Formats: sequence, C-alpha cells, structure tokens
Amino acid sequence: MPGQTPYRPGERIFIGLLLAFGAFVLIAALRIPNLENLSSSGVFPIFVGSILILTMVHVLWKNRKRYATSTLRDECKQVPAFALPVTVVGFAGILLLYILTTAPLHFIPSSFAFLVISFIFLRAASPLRSVIIGAGTLAGIYILFQTIFKVILW
Repeated sequence: MPGQTPYRPGERIFIGLLLAFGAFVLIAALRIPNLENLSSSGVFPIFVGSILILTMVHVLWKNRKRYATSTLRDECKQVPAFALPVTVVGFAGILLLYILTTAPLHFIPSSFAFLVISFIFLRAASPLRSVIIGAGTLAGIYILFQTIFKVILW
C-alpha cells in the first residue's frame, strides 16, 4: 500500500490495550445514571468510548494481513528493545524518585536534585554546568511562583 507506515513492534499490543480501554470507558459511561437526552452527563463518554472502539477495530481490520506475518509471542519479545530503551527506563526511574522524594524533602531540594540528575543522565551538560543550570532554573521558577502566582514552594 502506498503511504503505509512501517510496522513497529508492539503496535498490535498497543491497539489491543486501546481497544480494552475504549470498552472500559464505554461500560463505565453506560453506568452513569440519568441518560435521558443528548445533554446528559454520560453522552460524551459514551461517544468517546464508541469512537475509540470503532477506530481500533477499523485499524486492526485494515492491517490484519500485516499483523498476520508475526505471532504475538514474537512481537512481545521485540517490544522491550523498541519501546523501552535504557534512556526511557532510566528517566522513568528518575521521575519516580522525584515523585517519592518531593513530599519528604519538599519542593526545592527535590526539584534541584531532579534537574541536576536529569541533565547529567541525559548527557545535556557536565556536572558543574548541570548544577548551574538547575540552580538558575529553580531560582526562576521560585521567583515566578512566589511573586506572580503567590504559591508557596517549600
């Protein structure tokens, strides 16, 4: 087919997850009470869930020949190397540590550490430059939120 994008590992799995999510949204929306007219609170979620399900079924049907060339087991083996390279997994770990340390350490120290470690991990700057950029960024954020938005960041 002209203009067809190349097959990527995990594509079929992701479409299956979206299909399941669409079914969940549709079922949850149908359980919303008072679905009497088109202005009810559950109409939009029903519409979104239905569109998601129909779109995913259409994509699966349209690409059925391409998906038939590999088994689901082979695709599952290829997904980690394609979708989860070391950089993505490492940065997800850094984000998780930031989330877990924000409450006990408070915003400023945990955000400073997050910025410095992120710059070093992503090789955007040397350690000294990372500290300088992190301090400058955090100072800008602190001044902006303290003076303009009146948010307490401690």
